[in-house]
Amino acid sequence: MFITAVLWTAFFVINFNVAMMIPLLPFVQRDMALSPAQAGMVLAAFPVVALLANLVLGPFIDRFGLKGFLVTGGVGCAAILLATAAAQSPLSLTAGRAATGLFMPMIGASVFAAIADYVPVERRTQVAGYVTSAAPVAFLASMSMGMLLGGLLAWQVPVLLLAAIALLLALGAATLPATRTEALSAAPITARLYRQRLLSLSLGTGTRLLMASYFCWAAAVYVFLGLYPSWMVQRGLSGFGVGAIGVMLLLGEVGGLAGALLSGRLAMAFRHPLSLCAIAAGTIAAIVLAVPFGPGTPAFQGIAYWGFAFGRDLMLALILGGAMLLVPAAQRGSLNALLNAIYQTGGTVGGLASAWLYGLRPDFVGNAAVAGGLFAASAVMLWRIPRIAAVSRP
Repeated sequence: MFITAVLWTAFFVINFNVAMMIPLLPFVQRDMALSPAQAGMVLAAFPVVALLANLVLGPFIDRFGLKGFLVTGGVGCAAILLATAAAQSPLSLTAGRAATGLFMPMIGASVFAAIADYVPVERRTQVAGYVTSAAPVAFLASMSMGMLLGGLLAWQVPVLLLAAIALLLALGAATLPATRTEALSAAPITARLYRQRLLSLSLGTGTRLLMASYFCWAAAVYVFLGLYPSWMVQRGLSGFGVGAIGVMLLLGEVGGLAGALLSGRLAMAFRHPLSLCAIAAGTIAAIVLAVPFGPGTPAFQGIAYWGFAFGRDLMLALILGGAMLLVPAAQRGSLNALLNAIYQTGGTVGGLASAWLYGLRPDFVGNAAVAGGLFAASAVMLWRIPRIAAVSRP
């Protein structure tokens, strides 16, 4: 139970860190007079650096074990987040987000590998569902807290809270047992090893489709969410105030929590859980395409956002929960890191595209159209995976 709690906290820190800048961005823009291009750089700074860090870290975690990386990542993130909260300019804020990208991947590349290390096979799917539920809780907390605290107090408050949680994570991770010797890789860390791991993890058709669909999913989430709170404050629900918008986002993120917790049960109705993922992706595509056509209507936006969050976190739980079954124990860190790198790449592309599209079309139609297309592409690829015999059922 304690191990599950530590890993849940780790996944919460990862997702809160990613999600918190989305609702905080309107208030950062106000305080620092950010242009749309600068706002895009703030959103993209973390995933750009984290992408490189994830690609480098995987073999090191496989070789030396994940406990030390969880502790170092937690301490490093706490220190950098404190510095970020003290930022006084767009440059220092962007630098703080970039520096977080050096330490946060140490946590992210370890979480699902740790489930495989510490949890018996028969309980891994269940524990993965519990741990994945931290994502919607993090989105729920960050969206509502960011909008309310950012609008009523200061945008720095959620950043300081995350720094405290990251430090608690480091203390909890320090008590975990070391990775078993037989689960560690003995291969020397060389350029050849990186090439071998990358090729071995992407050779299977099913694995390649999973990675491509995960990229489209991540990019779509950021294209939609990146400037959605800004649109809500400035145009979508501009007449209702930040308090009402914060409550709407809070209630919407309850849908995300429900999606994560119900993912395993709902997947039982399908021959393969990725078929459910495909249906969810197609449904989200329809939802985001409808969002720009309901400005000024809290009920419409609330229902749409609830459905978006439900499908988003249902997909996340099913994809990540089964990914570790595709590789042997000594490659789990590499696969976890590669999936994180794909997520960061999608987040980077999506964050930059979100800012550019919103600058081009302030009515949010551009963001919705591109996000809807990416979700539809993800749906097509996910629908194909269960029809490939080589893919194991998560």
